[in-house]
Parts: sequence; C-alpha cells; structure tokens
Amino acid sequence: MTGLLAACFVLSLGCVGVTAAPSPPAVPAAAAAAAGTVTPTVHCVLPAGQGEATGPQEMTVDLSPAVVEPGGKVHAKVTLGPSPATSKIALEDVPTTISLDLAMSGGATGTVTVRGAEFTMNVPVDTPMEFPPFEGDFLVPVDASGEISFAPIRTLTQTKVFGSVFETPCDVVDGGGSIGTVTAEGSASEPATLTAPAGPVRPNTAVKLGGSGWTPDAAPVPSLCAVGGGGCDPLKFTAHALRIDSYGTLTGTATLGEAGAVPDGRYEVKVNDGTKEATAPLTVEAVAAGNREMTLSADSGPVGSVITVSGRNYNPDRWINVIGLDAAGSTLDDSAVYVKSGADGTFAVEFTVISDAVAAVQADEGNDPATVRTVPFTVTTGGGGGGSTAEQRLSTQVRAGTLSMTQDGDTVAFGTTVLGADSGVQRAHLNRVEVQDARGVNSGWSLTATLTAFTSADGNTFPARAVRWAPACTAQDGSAGTPVAGSPTVLGSEAASLCRMNPDGSRPFTGGKFDAEAGLALTVPEFTRPGDYSATLTLTLL
Repeated sequence: MTGLLAACFVLSLGCVGVTAAPSPPAVPAAAAAAAGTVTPTVHCVLPAGQGEATGPQEMTVDLSPAVVEPGGKVHAKVTLGPSPATSKIALEDVPTTISLDLAMSGGATGTVTVRGAEFTMNVPVDTPMEFPPFEGDFLVPVDASGEISFAPIRTLTQTKVFGSVFETPCDVVDGGGSIGTVTAEGSASEPATLTAPAGPVRPNTAVKLGGSGWTPDAAPVPSLCAVGGGGCDPLKFTAHALRIDSYGTLTGTATLGEAGAVPDGRYEVKVNDGTKEATAPLTVEAVAAGNREMTLSADSGPVGSVITVSGRNYNPDRWINVIGLDAAGSTLDDSAVYVKSGADGTFAVEFTVISDAVAAVQADEGNDPATVRTVPFTVTTGGGGGGSTAEQRLSTQVRAGTLSMTQDGDTVAFGTTVLGADSGVQRAHLNRVEVQDARGVNSGWSLTATLTAFTSADGNTFPARAVRWAPACTAQDGSAGTPVAGSPTVLGSEAASLCRMNPDGSRPFTGGKFDAEAGLALTVPEFTRPGDYSATLTLTLL
C-alpha cells in the first residue's frame, strides 16, 4: 500500500469534503492552572507515503502527585493542541491511541511514556489533527532522587485502518522545555530484574523473558521501546504468556509482531506489573546472519524429476516464488510453485522438472529482485558424451507501481422526465472505470462512491437516494485476483461499494487491470419542481 489514498475521481465538479470531527472538550480550569504548557515545533512523518509536516503544537501536561518514592507511580493528564499532521482522505470512527514521550532531567534521567487509552475519532481532510485529552501512568526510576524535570520530546499517534496499524510520530525539533517537576523522596523497594535473549531474535516469534523481584501474582504487560526507554508500545507484542508467581518470579514468553510492524534494530523490552517495571536490551533481525541461501536436493535428473528446493536466512512469513529457467534465462511459467517461509526464515518446496528446457531453478522473496537466487540444473537424456557447458548471468530490476484508476467520461445524462406523464424512472449507465493495481502486494483495494443531492439552478433539490445502482466488475486478461462487485443499493452520503479486491492468502500478490461499471436508475420524486438538476458522484479508490 503506497498511501492511504490511492486515487479519487469525481464525475462532475470535485471531491466532496468531509466535516471535521468536533473539537476536544476543554480542560477544566483547575487542571489547566496546575499544568505546565509549552508550544514546541514538531516534525511529523505521516504513514503510507503521505509525506511530512512541520509546525507548532501546544502541549499541556499535569503531573501528580508532586512527591513520589523512587520507583513510584506518576499520573499524567495530557492535552495536545492541533497537530500539523493532516490526512489526504476523510475517515470515520478510526480506532486511535496517542502516547507522549517525556525526557527526565535532574533527579533522574531517561525517557518515560504516557500512553492513553484507545478511542475512536473522525479524521478530516487536509485539516490539522485535533485530539481529546488523554491520561496515563508511568513509573519513575528506582534510583531517582530529588526534583525530576520532565520535557516532551515526541508524540506518537497510532491508527487502525484497513486491518493495519499506521503510526504518525511527531518529534520535538525546537522550542521544547520543562512542563513540570516531580520530587522523588524516600527509599525504593527491591528493584525488579528482567532478562531477555542476548542474541538477535526474529519478528513473529516468541521471545523468552524472565526475572525476579516482581510484585507477587501481579499481571505483567510487555512493551517494546526505543533504546533509552521512549516510544514504548505494547502493540509491538501481539500476544504473551508471561506470569509472576507468588515468589515474584517472572517467566514466560512474549510474541513479537511481524517484520513489517517490528523493523530490524536495537530496542529495549519493558515489562510493567502495575507497581514495578524493568527493561532489558533486545535486538531484532528478520534475516539471520549470513546471506540468503538456496539449494536443490539434486542438480541433475530426467524430465519429470521432482526435486526439493530449500532455502534459509530469508525473512519470515514471506511468499517465496520458485520457477524454472531455460538456457537463455527466460522463465518457464508453467513450472512456477509458491511457498511461504517459516518463522525461522527457512522454506522447502517440491519442484517438478517439466521439460528438457529447464537449465536452472530460481527463487526470490516477495518479487524482490535483490533476493533472486539461481542454481543450475542439468536435464539428463542418457545419450552421447563429451561436450561442455557455459553460464551467463542475466539480471533485471522490477519496481513497484501504484494503485490508480481512469474513467471513460465524467458526465452521465439520465434524459428528461415529464411529471405525471410516465413512471418517472430514467435509466443510464455509469462510465466505465478501470482500476490498475501495479503495486505487487497482497493488501487488496476498495472502490466506493458517494452521491450528493440533486440541485437545480434556482436552488430546488431532491435527494440522492432517488438513484439506485447495480454494480458489476471483472478482471482483465492476465490479472491476478478476482474482484467482488458491490450489492445493488440506493446512493447517498454513505459510501457504497462499486468493486473491491480482498487480500488473497492463496497467492503471493494480487494485481492487474479491472473494469468496474454499474447500471443506474433514477426515480424522480412525484412532487418535484421543474428544472435542470445535477448531482456529484464521487468515486474513491483506497
């Protein structure tokens, strides 16, 4: 998916705007008076290739209590002003979570994260994001002593859209400062310890964790943090089987998210049981040390031979494409087989030598040309002798394209209705829309439409629901995947499905060209003022 908004076409005037979500409720006056406020400049990196944004953002944080024991809990109430980050499309009821990283100085050092509860929000078009206040807890370090100053350094907004989690980090780049202090006094309880694997671990695998000194029988929660403790995110672990026994001993595993959600790098894993927390370093590497390797169970054999193609040091949970090559390096399409790599980055699949044209076997990971590996294979015929062989390596590069669409026209005419003289029903046909998916991914797409009310030049109207459509869509020859047409329905402000492509786990990717169209029926209300009416139908491809 190269962007949240792949394309947007309109049959007459332009894309229809969406009313922005209501402003967040005001912070009570008493809380605001006790809170610290700064207005730094933040730099935001938008998800799905939508670009970057920089600008001021007001941040108000109220910390309580004023005095805690070392290792004690601090409650933070956070109010954020409008963010410079904007969206290219309007979305409704989007599950959203916001967190704020605070850098400590003075009586403690490091970074803590205030993470709010998940809520739903409407995302307006090209409008600075506004969020309701949120609150959360964090623990000061067990070695904290004296006055600790807190300064905001980053916000992170996570939105769940189309079955995936998209992140918008906004880093403070100028004008920050302290938003408040907390004083650590007294003696700390026994600190908890945490152990994690010393060597690299793979995404989408269970990570063994352990430790002692935890709160007996408490419920531990793992998070993955940046080095230094910021950006702590429990969503980076998809599941866990951690427990603390009655002696305060932590045991069990926590399962990391897939490679797309947890990129390679150095992290800190943090466990919090509600009253204690501890961190341990963790290195994530999707591909094990060493280059990708592919081997054949036999390097020669007659036509019809079934050999095993194996590989290791690949990304986990990726489609591996295995295909035969002829002596010129051209692919023998009928020989192709597909297999998904395991969590350990290995794969094995049976390959049939379909003809004496097979001169080599090739494998690649997810159509990435950088991962192409080729091993020669000799088809034995049982005759002759002598001779020699030579090899020449041919290579090419393939780059991902975009998700786009074109339409055959931008006007649909229903004709003339004579009130009282006929049924009032006029029929027409939506201009053909061609969707082209050249991304080489398996994320699917959706083509929907909305329709405004019909309006005449002198301001008379009748509702959009006067139009009903019956969608149809087909795949053009050579396309991968089967599109699904939307159901017959009336049109209006709610998005109606014209055509969609669902992710298909049986193939490595979907793509190609797809035609979408629809029969239209307009039933003019019986009591309508005479005039020339028009409406705008907006098609949106995501």
